[in-house]
Amino acid sequence: MIRSLLVLAILLLGGAPAWGTPEGRVEGDDRIMVVTTIPDLADIVREVGGDEVEVRCVAKGRENLHSVRLRPSHLVMTARADLFVQVGLALEHGWVPGLPESARNSKIMREGPLNVGTGWPKLVEIPTTLDRRTGVDIHPVGNPHVNLHPDFGSFAGRKIRDRLKEMRPSQAAKFDRNLAAYEERIAKHRKRWDRIAELLKGQKVVQYHKEYSYLCGANGILMVGALEPQPGVPPTPSHLARITKGMRAQGVTVILHGPWTPGRVAQDAAKRANAKAVELPIMAPRDGGTWLAFMDELHDGLLAAWGLELEERQVDG
Repeated sequence: MIRSLLVLAILLLGGAPAWGTPEGRVEGDDRIMVVTTIPDLADIVREVGGDEVEVRCVAKGRENLHSVRLRPSHLVMTARADLFVQVGLALEHGWVPGLPESARNSKIMREGPLNVGTGWPKLVEIPTTLDRRTGVDIHPVGNPHVNLHPDFGSFAGRKIRDRLKEMRPSQAAKFDRNLAAYEERIAKHRKRWDRIAELLKGQKVVQYHKEYSYLCGANGILMVGALEPQPGVPPTPSHLARITKGMRAQGVTVILHGPWTPGRVAQDAAKRANAKAVELPIMAPRDGGTWLAFMDELHDGLLAAWGLELEERQVDG
Protein backbone atom coordinates (compact mmCIF):
# COMPACT_ATOMS: atom_id res chain seq x y z
CA MET A 1 0.00 0.00 0.00
CA ILE A 2 2.84 2.39 0.89
CA ARG A 3 4.36 1.92 -2.58
CA SER A 4 1.11 2.82 -4.35
CA LEU A 5 0.67 5.85 -2.14
CA LEU A 6 4.22 6.93 -2.88
CA VAL A 7 3.53 7.06 -6.61
CA LEU A 8 0.44 9.19 -6.03
CA ALA A 9 2.30 11.39 -3.59
CA ILE A 10 5.09 12.06 -6.08
CA LEU A 11 2.49 13.25 -8.57
CA LEU A 12 0.91 15.48 -5.95
CA LEU A 13 4.26 16.84 -4.84
CA GLY A 14 5.05 17.77 -8.41
CA GLY A 15 2.12 20.11 -8.73
CA ALA A 16 0.81 20.89 -5.29
CA PRO A 17 1.75 24.00 -3.35
CA ALA A 18 3.85 23.78 -0.21
CA TRP A 19 2.51 22.00 2.88
CA GLY A 20 -0.11 20.22 0.80
CA THR A 21 -2.79 22.91 1.13
CA PRO A 22 -4.55 24.85 -1.62
CA GLU A 23 -3.04 28.04 -0.35
CA GLY A 24 0.46 26.67 0.23
CA ARG A 25 2.95 28.21 2.62
CA VAL A 26 2.76 31.97 2.37
CA GLU A 27 6.03 33.63 1.49
CA GLY A 28 7.75 34.66 4.69
CA ASP A 29 5.84 32.09 6.79
CA ASP A 30 8.60 30.54 8.89
CA ARG A 31 6.45 28.50 11.26
CA ILE A 32 7.68 25.04 12.17
CA MET A 33 5.60 22.57 10.15
CA VAL A 34 4.70 19.59 12.33
CA VAL A 35 2.99 16.31 11.50
CA THR A 36 1.66 14.17 14.36
CA THR A 37 0.28 10.66 14.38
CA ILE A 38 -2.67 11.29 16.71
CA PRO A 39 -4.88 14.31 17.48
CA ASP A 40 -3.78 14.33 21.13
CA LEU A 41 -0.24 15.17 20.06
CA ALA A 42 -1.45 17.74 17.52
CA ASP A 43 -3.30 19.56 20.29
CA ILE A 44 -0.34 19.47 22.67
CA VAL A 45 2.04 20.71 19.96
CA ARG A 46 -0.29 23.68 19.35
CA GLU A 47 -0.48 24.40 23.08
CA VAL A 48 3.30 24.44 23.47
CA GLY A 49 4.28 25.83 20.07
CA GLY A 50 1.62 28.54 19.83
CA ASP A 51 2.01 30.75 16.78
CA GLU A 52 5.44 29.29 16.02
CA VAL A 53 3.97 26.04 14.67
CA GLU A 54 1.57 24.80 12.02
CA VAL A 55 0.28 21.30 12.71
CA ARG A 56 -1.25 18.48 10.66
CA CYS A 57 -2.43 15.13 11.99
CA VAL A 58 -2.74 11.69 10.37
CA ALA A 59 -5.32 9.84 12.50
CA LYS A 60 -8.90 11.12 12.57
CA GLY A 61 -9.70 9.93 16.08
CA ARG A 62 -11.62 6.65 15.74
CA GLU A 63 -9.13 4.27 14.12
CA ASN A 64 -7.21 1.32 15.46
CA LEU A 65 -3.90 3.07 16.05
CA HIS A 66 -1.96 -0.04 15.19
CA SER A 67 -3.20 0.04 11.58
CA VAL A 68 -4.25 3.50 10.42
CA ARG A 69 -5.19 3.69 6.74
CA LEU A 70 -2.80 6.05 4.97
CA ARG A 71 -3.66 8.39 2.10
CA PRO A 72 -1.51 10.23 -0.45
CA SER A 73 -2.12 13.48 1.42
CA HIS A 74 -0.37 11.98 4.46
CA LEU A 75 2.75 11.40 2.40
CA VAL A 76 2.59 14.90 0.99
CA MET A 77 2.37 16.63 4.34
CA THR A 78 5.03 14.36 5.86
CA ALA A 79 7.37 15.06 2.94
CA ARG A 80 7.18 18.79 3.71
CA ALA A 81 7.23 18.63 7.51
CA ASP A 82 9.99 20.01 9.70
CA LEU A 83 9.09 17.68 12.56
CA PHE A 84 7.25 14.34 12.84
CA VAL A 85 5.81 13.52 16.28
CA GLN A 86 4.56 10.11 17.38
CA VAL A 87 3.76 8.35 20.63
CA GLY A 88 6.18 5.55 19.81
CA LEU A 89 6.43 2.48 22.07
CA ALA A 90 5.30 0.53 18.96
CA LEU A 91 1.82 2.10 19.12
CA GLU A 92 2.00 3.09 15.44
CA HIS A 93 4.12 0.09 14.41
CA GLY A 94 1.86 -0.84 11.49
CA TRP A 95 2.43 2.41 9.58
CA VAL A 96 5.39 4.17 11.19
CA PRO A 97 8.28 4.23 10.25
CA GLY A 98 6.85 3.35 6.82
CA LEU A 99 5.20 6.75 6.44
CA PRO A 100 8.25 8.99 7.16
CA GLU A 101 10.52 6.70 5.15
CA SER A 102 8.20 6.64 2.13
CA ALA A 103 7.78 10.42 2.29
CA ARG A 104 11.55 10.70 1.72
CA ASN A 105 11.89 13.70 3.96
CA SER A 106 15.65 13.96 4.40
CA LYS A 107 15.38 16.17 7.49
CA ILE A 108 13.11 13.77 9.35
CA MET A 109 15.15 10.78 8.21
CA ARG A 110 18.31 12.47 9.44
CA GLU A 111 17.03 13.78 12.79
CA GLY A 112 14.39 11.13 13.39
CA PRO A 113 10.81 11.48 14.63
CA LEU A 114 10.10 12.73 18.13
CA ASN A 115 8.95 9.68 20.12
CA VAL A 116 7.20 11.27 23.09
CA GLY A 117 6.60 7.93 24.80
CA THR A 118 10.31 7.25 25.23
CA GLY A 119 11.17 7.25 28.91
CA TRP A 120 7.59 6.77 30.09
CA PRO A 121 8.13 5.72 33.74
CA LYS A 122 4.98 3.67 34.30
CA LEU A 123 4.90 1.08 31.52
CA VAL A 124 2.57 -1.86 32.13
CA GLU A 125 1.99 -5.24 30.52
CA ILE A 126 5.59 -5.68 29.43
CA PRO A 127 5.85 -9.07 27.67
CA THR A 128 8.14 -11.71 29.09
CA THR A 129 8.68 -13.21 25.62
CA LEU A 130 8.45 -11.76 22.11
CA ASP A 131 6.65 -14.15 19.79
CA ARG A 132 4.35 -13.09 16.94
CA ARG A 133 2.31 -16.24 17.59
CA THR A 134 1.16 -14.78 20.92
CA GLY A 135 -0.64 -11.90 19.24
CA VAL A 136 -0.87 -9.65 16.21
CA ASP A 137 -0.24 -6.36 18.01
CA ILE A 138 3.10 -7.08 19.67
CA HIS A 139 4.23 -4.39 22.11
CA PRO A 140 7.87 -5.24 22.84
CA VAL A 141 8.33 -2.58 25.52
CA GLY A 142 4.87 -2.74 27.10
CA ASN A 143 1.41 -1.29 26.60
CA PRO A 144 1.80 1.79 24.34
CA HIS A 145 -1.56 3.50 24.96
CA VAL A 146 -0.02 6.04 27.32
CA ASN A 147 -2.06 8.93 25.90
CA LEU A 148 -4.94 7.76 28.14
CA HIS A 149 -2.97 8.36 31.34
CA PRO A 150 -3.64 11.63 33.20
CA ASP A 151 0.11 12.36 33.28
CA PHE A 152 0.48 12.19 29.50
CA GLY A 153 -0.28 15.85 28.76
CA SER A 154 2.57 17.18 30.87
CA PHE A 155 4.94 14.38 29.90
CA ALA A 156 4.39 14.87 26.17
CA GLY A 157 4.33 18.65 26.52
CA ARG A 158 7.83 18.68 28.02
CA LYS A 159 9.22 16.42 25.30
CA ILE A 160 7.68 18.65 22.62
CA ARG A 161 8.91 21.82 24.32
CA ASP A 162 12.46 20.50 24.43
CA ARG A 163 12.49 19.57 20.74
CA LEU A 164 10.97 22.91 19.68
CA LYS A 165 13.61 24.75 21.71
CA GLU A 166 16.30 22.81 19.87
CA MET A 167 14.75 23.74 16.54
CA ARG A 168 14.14 27.38 17.41
CA PRO A 169 16.33 28.55 20.30
CA SER A 170 15.30 32.17 19.83
CA GLN A 171 11.78 31.29 21.01
CA ALA A 172 12.80 29.13 23.97
CA ALA A 173 11.27 31.48 26.53
CA LYS A 174 7.96 31.49 24.67
CA PHE A 175 7.84 27.69 24.60
CA ASP A 176 8.58 27.60 28.32
CA ARG A 177 5.76 30.04 29.05
CA ASN A 178 3.31 28.17 26.86
CA LEU A 179 4.07 24.87 28.56
CA ALA A 180 3.80 26.40 32.03
CA ALA A 181 0.37 27.84 31.18
CA TYR A 182 -0.74 24.50 29.75
CA GLU A 183 0.39 22.58 32.82
CA GLU A 184 -1.55 24.98 35.02
CA ARG A 185 -4.71 24.12 33.07
CA ILE A 186 -3.93 20.42 33.32
CA ALA A 187 -3.54 20.74 37.08
CA LYS A 188 -6.99 22.30 37.37
CA HIS A 189 -8.58 19.46 35.43
CA ARG A 190 -6.51 16.93 37.34
CA LYS A 191 -8.20 17.94 40.60
CA ARG A 192 -11.54 16.81 39.18
CA TRP A 193 -10.05 13.61 37.73
CA ASP A 194 -8.58 12.76 41.13
CA ARG A 195 -11.97 13.19 42.79
CA ILE A 196 -13.49 10.89 40.17
CA ALA A 197 -10.76 8.33 40.86
CA GLU A 198 -11.81 8.24 44.51
CA LEU A 199 -15.30 7.14 43.43
CA LEU A 200 -14.04 4.58 40.93
CA LYS A 201 -11.41 2.91 43.09
CA GLY A 202 -12.04 -0.82 43.46
CA GLN A 203 -14.38 -1.25 40.49
CA LYS A 204 -13.64 -4.18 38.16
CA VAL A 205 -13.55 -4.14 34.38
CA VAL A 206 -12.91 -6.23 31.29
CA GLN A 207 -11.55 -4.62 28.11
CA TYR A 208 -11.97 -5.72 24.52
CA HIS A 209 -8.44 -4.62 23.56
CA LYS A 210 -6.11 -3.43 26.30
CA GLU A 211 -6.35 0.24 25.39
CA TYR A 212 -7.65 1.51 28.72
CA SER A 213 -5.09 -0.06 31.04
CA TYR A 214 -3.42 3.25 31.94
CA LEU A 215 -6.75 5.03 32.41
CA CYS A 216 -8.10 2.25 34.62
CA GLY A 217 -4.89 1.92 36.60
CA ALA A 218 -4.78 5.64 37.32
CA ASN A 219 -8.35 5.45 38.63
CA GLY A 220 -7.85 2.40 40.80
CA ILE A 221 -10.01 0.19 38.58
CA LEU A 222 -9.08 -3.49 38.67
CA MET A 223 -8.59 -5.07 35.24
CA VAL A 224 -9.90 -8.62 35.25
CA GLY A 225 -9.16 -9.56 31.64
CA ALA A 226 -9.68 -8.86 27.93
CA LEU A 227 -12.04 -10.23 25.30
CA GLU A 228 -9.07 -10.66 22.97
CA PRO A 229 -7.22 -13.84 23.98
CA GLN A 230 -4.01 -12.19 22.72
CA PRO A 231 -3.36 -8.64 21.48
CA GLY A 232 -5.01 -8.18 18.08
CA VAL A 233 -6.47 -11.70 18.00
CA PRO A 234 -10.31 -11.86 17.66
CA PRO A 235 -12.11 -13.53 20.57
CA THR A 236 -12.89 -17.23 20.21
CA PRO A 237 -16.13 -18.76 21.56
CA SER A 238 -14.22 -20.76 24.17
CA HIS A 239 -12.30 -17.71 25.38
CA LEU A 240 -15.48 -15.61 25.59
CA ALA A 241 -17.12 -18.37 27.61
CA ARG A 242 -14.25 -18.37 30.10
CA ILE A 243 -14.18 -14.58 30.35
CA THR A 244 -17.94 -14.17 30.85
CA LYS A 245 -18.01 -16.97 33.41
CA GLY A 246 -15.23 -15.25 35.33
CA MET A 247 -17.03 -11.91 35.09
CA ARG A 248 -20.16 -13.38 36.68
CA ALA A 249 -18.11 -14.99 39.42
CA GLN A 250 -16.21 -11.79 40.24
CA GLY A 251 -19.11 -9.38 39.84
CA VAL A 252 -17.66 -7.52 36.85
CA THR A 253 -20.40 -5.36 35.34
CA VAL A 254 -18.57 -3.32 32.67
CA ILE A 255 -16.77 -4.14 29.41
CA LEU A 256 -14.85 -1.26 27.83
CA HIS A 257 -14.26 -1.14 24.08
CA GLY A 258 -13.07 1.43 21.55
CA PRO A 259 -14.82 2.89 18.49
CA TRP A 260 -12.91 0.61 16.09
CA THR A 261 -13.64 -2.67 17.85
CA PRO A 262 -16.67 -4.87 16.97
CA GLY A 263 -19.21 -3.46 19.39
CA ARG A 264 -21.60 -6.35 18.83
CA VAL A 265 -19.06 -8.83 20.24
CA ALA A 266 -18.67 -6.70 23.35
CA GLN A 267 -22.43 -6.31 23.70
CA ASP A 268 -23.06 -10.06 23.33
CA ALA A 269 -20.37 -10.83 25.92
CA ALA A 270 -21.83 -8.25 28.29
CA LYS A 271 -25.28 -9.77 27.94
CA ARG A 272 -23.95 -13.22 28.80
CA ALA A 273 -22.18 -11.80 31.87
CA ASN A 274 -25.10 -9.67 33.09
CA ALA A 275 -22.95 -6.62 32.42
CA LYS A 276 -22.96 -3.73 29.95
CA ALA A 277 -20.64 -2.79 27.10
CA VAL A 278 -19.40 0.81 27.18
CA GLU A 279 -17.69 2.46 24.23
CA LEU A 280 -15.10 5.09 25.10
CA PRO A 281 -12.78 7.06 22.80
CA ILE A 282 -9.11 6.11 22.57
CA MET A 283 -7.86 9.51 21.41
CA ALA A 284 -9.11 13.03 20.87
CA PRO A 285 -11.05 13.80 17.67
CA ARG A 286 -8.94 15.42 14.95
CA ASP A 287 -11.34 18.26 14.14
CA GLY A 288 -11.32 20.66 17.07
CA GLY A 289 -10.54 18.07 19.71
CA THR A 290 -8.23 18.65 22.66
CA TRP A 291 -6.46 16.22 24.94
CA LEU A 292 -8.00 17.86 28.02
CA ALA A 293 -11.54 17.53 26.67
CA PHE A 294 -10.76 13.94 25.67
CA MET A 295 -9.64 13.11 29.21
CA ASP A 296 -12.72 14.83 30.67
CA GLU A 297 -14.89 12.68 28.39
CA LEU A 298 -13.09 9.51 29.48
CA HIS A 299 -13.55 10.23 33.17
CA ASP A 300 -17.18 11.19 32.71
CA GLY A 301 -17.67 8.00 30.70
CA LEU A 302 -16.25 5.91 33.52
CA LEU A 303 -18.59 7.55 36.02
CA ALA A 304 -21.56 6.83 33.77
CA ALA A 305 -20.46 3.23 33.22
CA TRP A 306 -20.92 2.49 36.92
CA GLY A 307 -23.81 4.88 37.46
CA LEU A 308 -21.81 7.19 39.69
CA GLU A 309 -22.18 10.94 40.12
CA LEU A 310 -19.64 13.56 41.12
CA GLU A 311 -20.57 16.68 43.02
CA GLU A 312 -19.38 19.30 40.56
CA ARG A 313 -17.20 22.25 41.45
CA GLN A 314 -16.11 25.08 39.18
CA VAL A 315 -13.07 24.20 37.06
CA ASP A 316 -11.51 26.96 34.98
CA GLY A 317 -9.70 26.22 31.73
